[in-house]
Amino acid sequence: MREWTNQYNAFNSMKALVWREHFEGIVKGKFLPPVTVDTDPTNQCNYRCMWCNAFDYMKGAKHTLSEAHLVKLADFYKEWGVRSTCVAGGGEPLMNPGTSALLERLQQNGVEAGLITNGALMTDEHIDIIARTCRWCGFSMDAGTPETYAKVKGIRDKKMFHKVVENITKLARKVEELGTKCDIAYKYLLHPVNAHEIFQSAEIAKAIGVRDFHLRPVGWDNIAVTKDKDPISFYDILEDINKQIVSAMSLENGRFRFFGIRHKFDPYMVRKINFSKCWATPLLATFGADGKCHLCFDMRGRKDLILCDHDPDPREILKAWGSEFHKNLIAKIDPRNCPRCTFGPYNEITEQVFMEDGMCRNFP
Repeated sequence: MREWTNQYNAFNSMKALVWREHFEGIVKGKFLPPVTVDTDPTNQCNYRCMWCNAFDYMKGAKHTLSEAHLVKLADFYKEWGVRSTCVAGGGEPLMNPGTSALLERLQQNGVEAGLITNGALMTDEHIDIIARTCRWCGFSMDAGTPETYAKVKGIRDKKMFHKVVENITKLARKVEELGTKCDIAYKYLLHPVNAHEIFQSAEIAKAIGVRDFHLRPVGWDNIAVTKDKDPISFYDILEDINKQIVSAMSLENGRFRFFGIRHKFDPYMVRKINFSKCWATPLLATFGADGKCHLCFDMRGRKDLILCDHDPDPREILKAWGSEFHKNLIAKIDPRNCPRCTFGPYNEITEQVFMEDGMCRNFP
């Protein structure tokens, strides 16, 4: 199965090869400032998704960063030399009224921003700001009908599906009106519950002006809310999934692209570990809603994997970044106990390209 029709796309992990200096720094133990950071405005959410990967992070105390601190973070990112930030986190970022000010300040500072949202709380003001300030905006949809949407999102109001579709439509129109470069993504975590609606969802996404449809298997093992339940299996429905993906790719044109991302999973959509240890976390820093800098955004909620506090002073991370304490935190990670590893391919690149030189990287 193809993952895409054009390899030059945002979801191809091989793009990390342009971060050569950062990988070489990791191998030498001299970490550069991260390429990107995650910013969590809040750990509160208005949904209860059945596969929530931030369950541990959200189940305790509720945290929301102040607008003043979010702006302070945006200024620090510029000072540190960070290129971009994903505004998302273990909650719904639009539950924090300061998120708009964060996006505005990031744009002023020349730091690219991406936003991941469920879209339910999006207002016309949000739409205008996102269209003007974000390089991309991903909507966590995961369904093609109101019934399935309500089931996977853990909500009662099935009409929310239509409301979010309307908000996506408005954002697509605003992006076109302003002529900005904000790629809109219809994000789809694949689960046996929603596997029958892939093509239907792709048709909806294309019709409402979405640029990218991003499909990937849901993570489930080693995630608190699902790890003690029966394993998820796609074995019996894999043929139907593949047929739908082929049909969805046929919808592509100059304005719509479909991505069925699988390179972090085996052919049966079980996460794979093609590397010996964790290396690549210094490519990214995570500034949590709890005022802590977390070692890895896949590990939010792990109290033993916190680098430092960033609230009230984000510059505290400069003391920890690249320190022996930082390196020891990374060394203690056993990838077998992680949830799906977002940076799995980057760990593989570290070993195969920059340690083993498997690509003869100094030759054309």
